[in-house]
Amino acid sequence: MINPPSPPTAAFDPNTLYVVVKGLESKVNNLLRQVDIFKNDYVKKNVDLKKEVKLLGDELLDLKRNHDALIQKMDLVVKELRQTAGIEEVSTLKRYVDLWNPLNFATQRDVERLVETKLAERHHTNHQT
Repeated sequence: MINPPSPPTAAFDPNTLYVVVKGLESKVNNLLRQVDIFKNDYVKKNVDLKKEVKLLGDELLDLKRNHDALIQKMDLVVKELRQTAGIEEVSTLKRYVDLWNPLNFATQRDVERLVETKLAERHHTNHQT
């Protein structure tokens, strides 16, 4: 079997230990900086996500209000359309208008003129005879 390497037999060297400790301290400090960077990044992204979720919630609420307002307007339009005349009513009115033929109607003034004219003609013919 292979024997593990034996520790150096040299005496305890404080300088070597100091260099090793300083190297480890440097590595630990680098790791702590990276952890801080990750933590700050996480916090920033978490804050950004919270803002985005709040904004989406507000937009969703606004969309819901707009949707409700649109439904109310549509209901009002449907209600008003139900109160308008249907095709049967319009066709009945058209038949009456065609029957009466409003182009042949005389106004009150026209009738008065005709009556006056006829009365004047009679009065004129009565005076001549």
